[in-house]
Amino acid sequence: MAIVGAGAIGLSCAIHLQRAGFAVEIFDPRGPGEGCSSGNAGVIATAEVLPFGRPSILRQVPRMLFDPLGPLVIRWGYLPRFAPWLLRFIAACRPGEVERLAQAITSLLVEAVPSWREIVKGTDGERLLVSRGWLRLYGSKSALEAALPEAMWRRELGVKVDILKGGEIRELEPALAPIFEGAILFPEVGHTLSPLGLMRVLAAIVAQNGGRFHRRHISRIEIENGRAAVIDEADTSHAFDRAVIAAGAWSRHLVRTLGIDVPLDTERGYHVMLPTPAASPLRPVSVMSPGYSLIQMEEGLRLVTGIEFAGLQAPPDFRRIRRLVAHAATVLPGLKAEPMSEWLGFRPSMPTSIPVIGPIPGRPEVMLAFGHGHLGLTLGPATGRLVAALMEGKTPFADVAPFLPANAAI
Repeated sequence: MAIVGAGAIGLSCAIHLQRAGFAVEIFDPRGPGEGCSSGNAGVIATAEVLPFGRPSILRQVPRMLFDPLGPLVIRWGYLPRFAPWLLRFIAACRPGEVERLAQAITSLLVEAVPSWREIVKGTDGERLLVSRGWLRLYGSKSALEAALPEAMWRRELGVKVDILKGGEIRELEPALAPIFEGAILFPEVGHTLSPLGLMRVLAAIVAQNGGRFHRRHISRIEIENGRAAVIDEADTSHAFDRAVIAAGAWSRHLVRTLGIDVPLDTERGYHVMLPTPAASPLRPVSVMSPGYSLIQMEEGLRLVTGIEFAGLQAPPDFRRIRRLVAHAATVLPGLKAEPMSEWLGFRPSMPTSIPVIGPIPGRPEVMLAFGHGHLGLTLGPATGRLVAALMEGKTPFADVAPFLPANAAI
């Protein structure tokens, strides 16, 4: 079994396929977990039951695009290539469609935390996974009130939601400056103290069970005599009975080499690492305006922000996130606004926020597992369970129909 991609999805698929009796080999030009999975916010975001595309977000897009500190950037030179994705995104914002997509996302998210706990049981991953909740901060009562309808919608979908006032915020997070009028707390959300460390735990499990890693870039996949041939940049072919494409933002190119397509694009996300302040948040906190998150990790305080659409090739632009570092210093008194490192990663994003999970129609040799957007870390082990069940012909824990490639507008 070949798995193309060594991120949270690929590693999780490998572990569950090994448990099902498959021998696995993983191909990735980077080390295990060193791509998008290493640089994210580390949140096991079970509160994100709503798709990103919804009427409230659509109404905010024009304002966000012209906000120099805002969370959304579209490089105008990329717009012609991005337009088909954007049109699908707008179509997915219809209220009835949003409801359908939310139900599908929820069916996966309810298994996210149990799947993580099970996959790291007995390893150092147990130490790296903690459950302290996720706090969203609002600077005014009006901003909090505007967020309440969707918070209640999340509650209807099974997410535990607490609404906090200013004094309650300070009791919960005394390190924060007393500048917020209200907050929404998702108390059951977990996070990891080190996303890369957690990925290395998964890679160690794969290796202990006989899995092999190849630091190679796979340029195409071909079907030969009922087998899947993964072909690297040196034009060397490696033949397997089955293959899983879990290459994140690079998955669309591989699918195209098989003569089909998916509406996948790339959300570019940025982070900076800052020195740990004397007093730091105990849980992930998101400053909803201008829009960034702060997460204390083992290696420092991570500031994560933004969605940028500019494809895979454009150079990084750290200007916005650097300006946000100064804002973060007003949120955390004593924070040194001196980045230790900067990072750009590539999220694989579907316009519906629904990942693609399942075999290619007419190509049972190739399974797809990508397009998780902001939920790749969150849904890694749950996706691995689904992929293994489909490979074995067993009934999976959730209805896979919404995620099948045939329903992803291939």
